[in-house]
Amino acid sequence: MRSSADADEHRLVEYLRQGAGIWSEMGAQADVLDPEGPVLVSAGSLLTDGVWLWRDDLAYYLDRYHLALPGDFVACVRELGYSPPEVPESRLVEILTRDLGIPMG
Repeated sequence: MRSSADADEHRLVEYLRQGAGIWSEMGAQADVLDPEGPVLVSAGSLLTDGVWLWRDDLAYYLDRYHLALPGDFVACVRELGYSPPEVPESRLVEILTRDLGIPMG
């Protein structure tokens, strides 16, 4: 957590929100950093840009707490102009099966 945001934090938050959905969870989870904070719906859902994978609630935590994200990820997002690429279905299946070990079918 940091005390202030990067100048382009709002663009990073939007990038995270626009990732391709790869895993959906319907549950809700409390803000893990603030017990009095909001309940986050679908917090455990997963998004990707085909290279990086993150939880749906990461955008919330970045926006609220100004988390320090990995430098390689931030550099990649900036190189892509803050616009996540279209991820082919074959890559989504590959991430689920090979990278996450979730059997399909």
